[in-house]
Amino acid sequence: MLTSLRTILFVILLIFVVSISHAAFDGVGQLVSSPTFAEAVALYKNGKYDPSALLLDDLARNLRGISPEVSGLVFVMASRAAENAGNARAYESWGMATARFARAGMSWQQVRSTLDQQLEMARLGASGPAAVGTGQSPGFAGPAVNLPPEAGRLATAWKLFGLKHYQRPAPGLRREMTADQIWNELDDGVEAPVTVIPYSEGVWGQPQSSAKLNEQNFGAIPIPRPVLNQTSVLPSHLKEVPHDHSGAAAAASYAASTQQKKPAVSEQYMRAARIAWKYFQRNYQPATGLYNGLDLYAVTTVWEIGTSLAALNAAHALEIITDAEFKQRAGLMLQTLSSMDLYNNELPNKLYFADSARMVGEDQKPTSSGIGWNGPDIGRLLLWLKKTADLHPEFKPICDKIFQRMRTERLVKDGGIFSMSVYLNKEQLQPEAGFGLPSYAAESCKFWNLDAWKTRDYRPQLGFKNVYGINVPFNKSGPAISSTPFALMLMELGRSGSEQDRLIRTIYEVQAARFKKTAKLTAADTGRIDRSPWVAQSAIITSGGKSEWQCISPYADTSLPLFWVSTATAFCWDALFNNAYTRKLVQELFPLHDIEKGFMAGKYDTGQINKAITLETNGLILESAMYRRNQ
Repeated sequence: MLTSLRTILFVILLIFVVSISHAAFDGVGQLVSSPTFAEAVALYKNGKYDPSALLLDDLARNLRGISPEVSGLVFVMASRAAENAGNARAYESWGMATARFARAGMSWQQVRSTLDQQLEMARLGASGPAAVGTGQSPGFAGPAVNLPPEAGRLATAWKLFGLKHYQRPAPGLRREMTADQIWNELDDGVEAPVTVIPYSEGVWGQPQSSAKLNEQNFGAIPIPRPVLNQTSVLPSHLKEVPHDHSGAAAAASYAASTQQKKPAVSEQYMRAARIAWKYFQRNYQPATGLYNGLDLYAVTTVWEIGTSLAALNAAHALEIITDAEFKQRAGLMLQTLSSMDLYNNELPNKLYFADSARMVGEDQKPTSSGIGWNGPDIGRLLLWLKKTADLHPEFKPICDKIFQRMRTERLVKDGGIFSMSVYLNKEQLQPEAGFGLPSYAAESCKFWNLDAWKTRDYRPQLGFKNVYGINVPFNKSGPAISSTPFALMLMELGRSGSEQDRLIRTIYEVQAARFKKTAKLTAADTGRIDRSPWVAQSAIITSGGKSEWQCISPYADTSLPLFWVSTATAFCWDALFNNAYTRKLVQELFPLHDIEKGFMAGKYDTGQINKAITLETNGLILESAMYRRNQ
């Protein structure tokens, strides 16, 4: 009778939990089976909160096959550990957690309540009657999902971290330490055994007397202590995932390069490249192989995906990452590109979520229909697909497959490059013309036998304006003149001594002339800024030749007092011309970086820093270092 009553109560509770839960806690078994998770929990139990937070944050970013809810849960644990250490890293981990929950349409309060009930249900199911099979837990990704018996360790960690009543990190945390400082501090501690969760304990499906789900089930066994100094490498468990926050890991990856002798690169460029690569480590999305376009913001454009491929090739060429890591990262990204949704099953959508490869709408929400495509963006992606296939022939079949999926009839039509926008559910096909992005895209498409001959011939669009005694080209209609597409033409397509090369030289020279005339550092670019309207262009000459040295934005009706010198453009011009002015640019802008996050976008004419940290900035710095290496 008692057993029957317990069965009835269990079923009622099961129905209740399933009815209120829409969370998909996929990947719990994979999480709790990870030695990194076990060690992170062990460090937390032993009061080593900072290193525990580092391991958990790294695991949440890079463990593949887990749902946003589970990834968010691990970020919460990282936040909890950092908070206990008084470390302001807690806020960053918390922000990542809330972003993951929001993507799943939930809040931490909902996840916390649901998971707490499900863990209790799982415990009852394991120790009570055979309502579910051994190791099977109700409520995970549906009424019941098979989990390994070891999944009971999650309940142990849940109690140890005190997550049942955890709200959010406390305000006022100010302590900040780099990863290297944290590991070195751990190394300086007194040798002592560290307790971990033995893999025979914390198990569902065993008699309760031998596996009570509480923190007493942690056993005390010694584990290797990470021993680090400025030249040593991280412990082996951190190598399980490609993302890493420490400078030591980047140095170790560089030291483990191939034996083939490569041309030397200056130490300044190598240091810049390693810092820039930190952005890609920090913003890697292991489920897709894509990267966030803006620091910790999981949206990317097709142009930025092309820049990601360029950055990957550069990091490999510079021996910052090994052959194995390059193949893993590039292979995953290409696999995603070969299967992700396309606008109208035709061409890549303008925006994608980096963590899921789903199309993004104008409202920054998922969309199944898409919002159109951008011709120059697709041109950049196509160029780096071709370059990747040429540099790494093993990827040629999948690069060809990616291109063959695309229906390019409307991308290149009647000799022109086109973009597609959707307004009020109506498509608007727009030609791209002029010197700069359109001509760069036309040259790129040529590598795939797409002949945009009309767009390549920019001369009908060209006018000239005398600025500081220099005859500078501008577009009579079409994009304003900045730097990026012109620097990329020389770095990626090569110099030919043609008229185009001479025009690009004048675009550089007028910026050097502005510095000589006004003492304002000038390396004009288009990109993200750290204040409203968030995206803007420092234009040398605006469309139609109307004005010079204006900051303009598609989201502002008038020019903005935000003209800025670009860190990325500074490196690009220096890689190309290597003269006194370009070296001054790099010298002045090199300090604008966070050693753990990458380079900032630049500096405004006012002297304030443009603190936006973006994929484009750091990708172009890596590419400029690769170009310098090849010269």
